[in-house]
Amino acid sequence: MEIRQFTYVNMVAECGSMTKAAAKLFITQPALSNYISKLEEELGTKLFDRSVTPMKLTFAGEKYLEHARTVMLQIGNMEREIRDITNHQTGRLRLGFPNERIIYMLPALLPVFHEKYPGVRIKTNNAPGVRLLDFLTAGDVDFVFLPGWEKRKGIVSHPISQEELILVAKKGYIPDECLLDSKKRIFNWNHISDFPLLTLKKGHALRSSLDLLCERTEKTPNIYMETHSNMLSCRLAAQGLGVALVPEISMEILKKDLDAEWYHLLECPVTWDVNIYYRENAYLGTMERDLIQMAEDVFGKRKLWKGVRNP
Repeated sequence: MEIRQFTYVNMVAECGSMTKAAAKLFITQPALSNYISKLEEELGTKLFDRSVTPMKLTFAGEKYLEHARTVMLQIGNMEREIRDITNHQTGRLRLGFPNERIIYMLPALLPVFHEKYPGVRIKTNNAPGVRLLDFLTAGDVDFVFLPGWEKRKGIVSHPISQEELILVAKKGYIPDECLLDSKKRIFNWNHISDFPLLTLKKGHALRSSLDLLCERTEKTPNIYMETHSNMLSCRLAAQGLGVALVPEISMEILKKDLDAEWYHLLECPVTWDVNIYYRENAYLGTMERDLIQMAEDVFGKRKLWKGVRNP
């Protein structure tokens, strides 16, 4: 058995296609197909059902990949532990971020990490939150940075910062009578149904937070559009198409580009935790523990969105 076998089977299972998997593995499609076929011949069973599109694992394939991922995790743990023993500051870290959050978080965190661990290679994966946790469970990433999400068996969540959820609108779009305090930019949540609301689709952490807030305050939001992107919601709101409920990080990224105003949702700021997630059975060496501490230091002390916090 070779580690390469596990990697190849895992990638084909993830992509559902030999062609797509080969492109990500930087080998030719015929070479990958031939490799998988020879592996199946050695094992005496098919690992993939090629009669469907996308390709699916057979029952034997699912069992093979389940054990392969366990082996890959154990090998990763061994490498980290040996690296710690030998005190070599080399290796690899695989980090997962949501599509927009990587734009802000990685440039803030990476220089601090690189200063201490210049020899460590960083591989990133950006995808929706649910998919990132799937990657983490499968052993395809080492750490995932996400706002508060549902608990998963075998996954540890470690809070590194808090963010405020805010309301974004075109300048002058929200009249003063809909504000509790115009100077401090505090929105009167009782008026949330009076405005078309731009928010994320169900399944996103932000949408779950909105639904919970509306449930607790007994308000029914007037949802105009469900988008796939907080930054898109902000840009649409800045054009006068409604109000957008977003985390403050979205305005931190866009504040120089948008002619918009932003508001606290309530007199007491509505916040959520931003966490770093990792597998419960993963070995955390010195480098991994340092990464967690650096994330706490960088994002826990970082003051976002000064325009709102100090109007």
